[in-house]
Amino acid sequence: MDLRNYGFVKVGRWKLNENIKSGIDFELMDFKEERVIYAFVVDGETKYIGICESSKRTLEDRMIKFKYSQGGGTNKRIADEIKKCLENGKTVEIFALKLELVVQYKGLEVDLIRGLEYPLIEKLDPEWNIMKN
Repeated sequence: MDLRNYGFVKVGRWKLNENIKSGIDFELMDFKEERVIYAFVVDGETKYIGICESSKRTLEDRMIKFKYSQGGGTNKRIADEIKKCLENGKTVEIFALKLELVVQYKGLEVDLIRGLEYPLIEKLDPEWNIMKN
């Protein structure tokens, strides 16, 4: 299933950079300052889906966490996967889905970004997402 069917657009890519400890860097062409659902696509195959966790976290903020392997083990694990792909000559693209719709339930705002993350992961079954039940 193509991410574009869900409204995702290509917004950037990962590249090798030997001057950074992780060995990788990113370029974003769009949605830098937006809170989105993002995906890493390797040679046309969706490998990872994630979200900008809080309302104050932007796509650029989230990519920096991978770039510098900051935070939890997931950031380093995914950065290592990206680097391995790039070193093997593969293309690693960044796709994003920005949701404009605000949904409320009995006066409570529903976070569609959080609400769509797991259904997308379940449907697309990206190799790098590790779901714990």
